[in-house]
Amino acid sequence: MARPVFGHGLIYVSSSFMSPVTYAIRPDGQGDVTDTHVVWSEKRGAPNTPSMLLVGDWLFEVSDRGVATCLDAKTGEIKWQERLGGGFSASPLYANGRVYFQSEEGEAVVVAAEPEFRELARNTLDERTLASYAVIDDDLLIRTDMYLYRIGQ
Repeated sequence: MARPVFGHGLIYVSSSFMSPVTYAIRPDGQGDVTDTHVVWSEKRGAPNTPSMLLVGDWLFEVSDRGVATCLDAKTGEIKWQERLGGGFSASPLYANGRVYFQSEEGEAVVVAAEPEFRELARNTLDERTLASYAVIDDDLLIRTDMYLYRIGQ
């Protein structure tokens, strides 16, 4: 289940496992705030499992079916949407101006953290990968079904 993200005075959540929707909600309400506090919502590309990633004014997400999306965090406008291929459970990671997406099939897709889609790299591990990345110092930790990889310089 995707965890909420907070920024720009809004809470960003994905809801409904069968038909996910990304919502940006003002957090200052009480009770049912559906009609009063939802700033924007977007159905296309919303995740079930991977959490969203807020980088400045851009909200990055990847659906369980491999559609990556960059939205304007304040308005919900889709800046780009691209099919990466494969299934996704891992949450995206931001580092050094890049967003890292890790597919369940072991393929990492690296894109620029920008409102224009620019793929920078694809790297493949020959194993299933469900876990999100972890970072230690300047290295990435990637857990697969069989191994724990530490990738650095």
